[in-house]
Amino acid sequence: MGFLTANTRHNLGRGSMAQVAKTEDGLTLVETLIALLILSFGLLAAGQLMYAALASASLARSKSGAAIQAQNKLEYLADLYRRNPAASDLTAGSHGPQQEQVRNPIDGTTLNRFNVSWTVGTVPDPRVGKTIPATKVTVTITPIDAGINPNLRVFLNKVVSVTGIFSAATR
Repeated sequence: MGFLTANTRHNLGRGSMAQVAKTEDGLTLVETLIALLILSFGLLAAGQLMYAALASASLARSKSGAAIQAQNKLEYLADLYRRNPAASDLTAGSHGPQQEQVRNPIDGTTLNRFNVSWTVGTVPDPRVGKTIPATKVTVTITPIDAGINPNLRVFLNKVVSVTGIFSAATR
């Protein structure tokens, strides 16, 4: 309770005690606990945000590695098509899977493992009785764990497919 001034003492004599404003210094235990509760919810939200950011970075790395593997395989098959369109890797149907690894160039550790498979087929022609002299190749990259099992953890790994069309014009 603070000191009363002469003016306040004068007013006390005329009015009731409710007219005097009571001042408190410091925080009560309840106020401190409520502040800590609000702070802890804020910190939990920040932690979840950091986890989501790390998971997003991991997914981006995995998808970019898978896209590079798919593009490399598609370029290999396109080069093979230019040299020998009748090669066994370009026969109609499904091929693979082949296991590929992405290694860290600094220390040689394995960053990602993938199953690479591809499907070769014809290019459909919407015109009746016409055919397109081209080959459609779809390369599919599936992340795998240390063995051969698909590694499809939610938010961390996704299957990537890339399609290319090879024709006599690209030979």
